[in-house]
Amino acid sequence: MKSETLFSMALGLQPPWQVKEVTFSKDELARSELHLHIDFVTGSRFLDDANNLCPVHDTVERQWQHLSFFEHTCYLHCAVPRITTTDGKVRTVDVPWARPGSGFTLLFEALALALIEREMPVNRVAEILKVNPQRIWTIFNHWISKARAADDPSMLTKLGVDETSTKKGHHYVREHAKPGEAAKQPFSVFHHSPPESRDTSLETFVPIRR
Repeated sequence: MKSETLFSMALGLQPPWQVKEVTFSKDELARSELHLHIDFVTGSRFLDDANNLCPVHDTVERQWQHLSFFEHTCYLHCAVPRITTTDGKVRTVDVPWARPGSGFTLLFEALALALIEREMPVNRVAEILKVNPQRIWTIFNHWISKARAADDPSMLTKLGVDETSTKKGHHYVREHAKPGEAAKQPFSVFHHSPPESRDTSLETFVPIRR
């Protein structure tokens, strides 16, 4: 079995997507890298928002960092197709291995969140995954915002509030959660400094039904 076929299977790629080329290299710090070049079958058509199959207009080069392969930092590369939709617009096709606008694969982001969920500091997560900490915060903020948007606290009849100091001086963290579920899923966590600002965190919270 060719390495391209094996990596296509490992990535869970389905037609028309396929790994076309596998290359190895070194970065400027002499660290090993694995590059998987993904392509699509010539003549493929892709669905637009109206679920109509549309022809490829052109392609745009994209790169995503993937989970490391042993000591090799792994990157996926693809000339992502842009299609001409049925209403005449040109748009980029969404790829199945990454969310739009991200420089990481979904599996990479899932691992980053899994490490954070186990109470690992973001800086340590970034060190393990070999990226800048701010990029881990970007992943974290995206998925937390998505989760909060999906929450519906309007049915709450009770709200538990807990507060603790984070360092010397007036630095506090306040957590809002449904009683009995704080450890599982707090609704919100706020950082504030002066004691008189304690109640301001509630101003951004959806009013509780009485």
